[in-house]
Amino acid sequence: MRILFEDQTYSPDLLMAWGLEPFMFTGRDGSDAMLPYVGYVHSSKINDPIFILPKVFLFHGTGEIDQKNSRLEIAFGKYGIEDVMEISPERNILKKDGLDRVLFGLSAWIYRAIDKYSARHPHSDIIRRSAIQGVTSHSGDSDATLLDTILALLDFNREHSNLFTYITIISSTGKDKIHWAKTISKVQPIIQDREPYYTAFRSKNKAVNYDEQLIILYYSVLQYLNRQYFFPVRTNFNYDLIKPSKIESLIESGRGTRLLRSIRRRYFKDVLVRLWKLLYVFFDKSESIRSGKTRDEALLARSFNLVFEEMVDTLISNDAAEDKDIFSHLKDNKDGKQIDHIYKDRSMLDDGQIYYIGDSKYYFYGSDIGTESIYKQFTYARNIIQLNIDIFNKPEQRRSTKEKEIIGEVRYRDPLTEGYNLTPNFFIRGYIHSDDLADGHADYSSDRLAPYGQKMPMNSHFPGRPFDRDSLVLQAYNINFLFVLASYVNNTESIRTRIHDRFRSDLIRVFNDKYDFFKVTPLQSDIPSFISHHFKEYIGRMYHSDSAGFIWFAFDRGSTDMNRLQSA
Repeated sequence: MRILFEDQTYSPDLLMAWGLEPFMFTGRDGSDAMLPYVGYVHSSKINDPIFILPKVFLFHGTGEIDQKNSRLEIAFGKYGIEDVMEISPERNILKKDGLDRVLFGLSAWIYRAIDKYSARHPHSDIIRRSAIQGVTSHSGDSDATLLDTILALLDFNREHSNLFTYITIISSTGKDKIHWAKTISKVQPIIQDREPYYTAFRSKNKAVNYDEQLIILYYSVLQYLNRQYFFPVRTNFNYDLIKPSKIESLIESGRGTRLLRSIRRRYFKDVLVRLWKLLYVFFDKSESIRSGKTRDEALLARSFNLVFEEMVDTLISNDAAEDKDIFSHLKDNKDGKQIDHIYKDRSMLDDGQIYYIGDSKYYFYGSDIGTESIYKQFTYARNIIQLNIDIFNKPEQRRSTKEKEIIGEVRYRDPLTEGYNLTPNFFIRGYIHSDDLADGHADYSSDRLAPYGQKMPMNSHFPGRPFDRDSLVLQAYNINFLFVLASYVNNTESIRTRIHDRFRSDLIRVFNDKYDFFKVTPLQSDIPSFISHHFKEYIGRMYHSDSAGFIWFAFDRGSTDMNRLQSA
């Protein structure tokens, strides 16, 4: 198994020797080359799979590691990139901390995510796909890659472990019972004190159990794959398995498919027929690659940030069918900018709704969010505010159906106070924590959503006016990349509400840290008259929700403005 990383430089000679010439980009002087891809290649030149991992698994090195390695980026925060390029049973630097047992599963999750993205965007120009040609399997799975087949074999083991237990119990019933008639007629006893003693026995005849034969071959293949890719395989049966070197010989000689064809007619249960087909496809594809008669297979994604963006969008954005067209329209701004994520949720101030605007960041570990990205995000928020104000300013009878759907219960500006609703705006970054890949386990179940340490600026034209159009706050979060990956592949939606609540409550906390908020009810006049009288004095500091019997006021924390307002 070979491990490379997205956007890293390598020797052109090495990449060509590994069969990666179609995917590499060389520098002007030809001295180095890079792979701007994430994904999987199975190269017939080296008879080995190559996994190109996202750059999120590269940490910026410090201290002692930097002195030992010429590169700034450190693989998994522990190793030089050159040290993990080739992992095999004979050369396995990752074994000491169990990372070798994580790599195949990690690569498989990434593969599945790219495959799902490809299915959702069949005409996308960021996907490079090359399937093995010439494979004529009997299962109808000839368009799948070898990795697809390996994953199917692993899934079969998880889904049908009870079946294997049942077959083992049935095939073992009566296996060790003594056949006394045969023992007496065939074995010479020892006579002692006129009593016969038998030192050997004949058991009951047992025909070849072909179910058991198929299971032995299956677990032998899993054991072989475990040796090649290091993923854990647990078997609870005392079968004498075929050694990995023998499975390798079956692939090398082409005898694996011949063996399976010879026993094909012995299986009638649907589940065993399915297992036979999976094994046949595995040997068929492996033999085709090994023979060199077929071209390499690959599934790669260029600009993996777009795949990550969709992964995050699927996790946090509204997914209701009636909303998809609205949010698609809102993402494409008239100035050519495109918003990564937008969804509707509760306003900070009332029971109405407001649009939450987000941007996903796909960086090297430890990279800060740049100033350009920060101010672009402020622009995205202004664009959404303006779009809603444009619709709000139209007479209701002139609003199109889509415009009515966009504005719905969302209101950005209060016509009485001319104050603007608080606009949620955030970054979300995929990251890998050292605890997410530890002791041979990868944490795909914990989101680890937490504020990112970089301080985000507050944008404003007038200080102390939170209800001003240009008073915008940004938040930045880290989220476990592995969790986002697994959620996307498995269509997980259960966490969406919790993430939405977290964004909202954190934004409320940010505003509460800076301002004191009050609900003010006029005693000597009605609300419109009170607002009109104090409009110039408190513009940008007050906001009135529809049908509310009070006015929101906000002042810098610790100021005496509220005392002055009470005296008014």
